[in-house]
Amino acid sequence: MGNTNIFRHYSQDENRYTNGLISLLKMGSISNYPLLGIFFKDLTGIKLSRNLSFKVLREYNGTADAEISSEDSIILLETKIVSGTLREEQIKRHLKSLAKYKQKTKRLVLLTPDSLGSHYIHQFVKIAPRRIIHLNWGSVISFLQNYRNKDKLFSQLVKEYIEEVKEEIFEQDISSVIVKINFGDKSQVYPEDYLQEFRDGEWEDWHTPKKYHELDGRGKKLILYDKHRGLVLEAEIERVKKIPNRKNYPWSNKFVKKSLKIYRKPIPLQMIKKIPDIDDKFSNFDKCSTSHWNLTREQYGWLMNKNG
Repeated sequence: MGNTNIFRHYSQDENRYTNGLISLLKMGSISNYPLLGIFFKDLTGIKLSRNLSFKVLREYNGTADAEISSEDSIILLETKIVSGTLREEQIKRHLKSLAKYKQKTKRLVLLTPDSLGSHYIHQFVKIAPRRIIHLNWGSVISFLQNYRNKDKLFSQLVKEYIEEVKEEIFEQDISSVIVKINFGDKSQVYPEDYLQEFRDGEWEDWHTPKKYHELDGRGKKLILYDKHRGLVLEAEIERVKKIPNRKNYPWSNKFVKKSLKIYRKPIPLQMIKKIPDIDDKFSNFDKCSTSHWNLTREQYGWLMNKNG
């Protein structure tokens, strides 16, 4: 199965997490041979045959983070631990490398924290839709959490790996930004009208007084906070640009088409103030003048689960 080793050290975080995942799958396959096959079939639809081989970057003379190969299939794995960091030229290089293999089934799997089905990810998958598959870390963690193994040592290793991924990826990676609505003539947003205007399709973008770093058009979501209602809606941001000669709120955050989601019931202030945070900063959400608040992937998931 190659030289992948759970004790091997990698200076790059992407290589470290890739090695950890592949090592766990390899170890689990010793006591339960179908584990690897189940993992890739369930999460990517790829069927692997016997005579499996694993290679992580330091062992693999190429550009992808890992290679998983069998008699009939070859998978190149590109791993990211920060969302919005894929590069088109890098993916095209991987596809060029993939074409050199003799196996019938050839796939490039992009393992990232980015949301499944996002417009941002679609821009990369459509480069070669029959070759590229997106897999996000949330799906990987769900698979490992639901996997049952009688081997207590292996189960403990899985638990520790999940904790590490959650701490270093889910609790660090920014997935969305809460933006407080400033009502009035300057913003041209009025509390009695704006939600119906959203429902009627009158809003294609949201204007802000300055550019917010995390709203970069790379899959992040904008969430609007209404001081009278709470969090009311979200939309994926496709593009951010400054509108020339616009004095007030000159930055346009354009929505991805059909990504607008108006919450069935607004998320109230008391729930926002309970968002888990090491510094407990959300407890002052209503008293602080800060116009925008970043949410990690873990915090966003917590909010959505609490809101049903």
